[in-house]
Amino acid sequence: MTSLISPPPPSLSSLIARPLEAGGFGPPPASLQPDAIRLVGGVPADEALPVNELAAAFAVALASPPTGARALQYSVPPGIAKLREWIAARESDDHVADPDRVVITNGALHGLSLVFAALLDPGDLVAVESPTFPVALRVLDHYGAQLLPVPNTGGRLDLDVFERHLEWGRIPKLFYVIPDFHNPTGTTLAAEDRLRLVALAERYGFVVISDNPYRELRFRGTAVPDFPLDSDRVVRINTFSKTLGPGLRLGWAVTPTWLQAGLLRLRANLDQHAALLTQSAVAHLLGRPGLFDGVVENARALYRERADLLADVLTTEAGDLVSVPQIEGGIFAWATVTDPDIDLAEVRAAANALGVDFASGRYFDPAASGLYARSLRLGFTNQSERNLRLGAQRIARAVREIHATSRR
Repeated sequence: MTSLISPPPPSLSSLIARPLEAGGFGPPPASLQPDAIRLVGGVPADEALPVNELAAAFAVALASPPTGARALQYSVPPGIAKLREWIAARESDDHVADPDRVVITNGALHGLSLVFAALLDPGDLVAVESPTFPVALRVLDHYGAQLLPVPNTGGRLDLDVFERHLEWGRIPKLFYVIPDFHNPTGTTLAAEDRLRLVALAERYGFVVISDNPYRELRFRGTAVPDFPLDSDRVVRINTFSKTLGPGLRLGWAVTPTWLQAGLLRLRANLDQHAALLTQSAVAHLLGRPGLFDGVVENARALYRERADLLADVLTTEAGDLVSVPQIEGGIFAWATVTDPDIDLAEVRAAANALGVDFASGRYFDPAASGLYARSLRLGFTNQSERNLRLGAQRIARAVREIHATSRR
């Protein structure tokens, strides 16, 4: 496959990286009971979704024969103007986003796939955070990318090591990053790292892809500006999946002007456009002053309660055997078993037997390095208070049991 777009990067060198094992996101383990508590997904809470408001918005979109018929017709590849204008205003920071740079997609992963398809040739080098979102890695593997993992520790990228790779000629075509409430660690990338990464992208000619679906869900701490849209090396990807609901399959990409024509040509040749009815209904909902902000505020309050409950119960029950950094937003907790003699695979098996499951850290390792062998990702947003309490207690019990066994 030949890429549709060729920004002016230097020649690329591939870096061998092992493909990531898929796991923790498919069917539950066979040993897990049907009524077990699964703290594995990044799923919004049912009660945080604006069901009634969306029902009304869809009714308006279909209200009268002429309007309703139009909503059931074909759309255009970029998406409808009203929705792109709202997104452009929402994405604006110091530099106002141009609605013409917005492409409506069928969710964030679709946006990533479009950008990867437009820019990548087989064998191209792509820098990724380590750890990172494994589904994005599977998509990159589909396009034949080679991976350059860059450690992300506590919200700081190891850009000194990355810059040495650049100086050695190991220059990626893309750098894929999840800046706010990172999946899986839940951390927020430091502002200075964002600015330095963009400066490196402009110097060496690669593209930074900011995949930011959790940005709206900050419930403590201070927000950090997203990657700046005044750089022609920055692409922003986002979605309504975590705020209005993943079933809408509605997201967007904000791209540099040089990428637009090729991206839209690719879009027209694949799925043509996002569903016009869904676009129309969501645009109507977003046009109601304050409604989206209210939905987000309700979600933030609910998720803060659930995050704190999970962390408090887990650390109380497990003591110093488990560390959980304070959660500032998003939908995941990244816990670490502190005893190096504890085998997390054994902990997960014991936890499954007790009726709870979690995603093991090794599934998020792009280099299969073993660095996250004692880490676990916990999704807390779509579980009740009772389930979070029970789930945390069962995980803590499994950790204690395996710890006691390892000491014998």
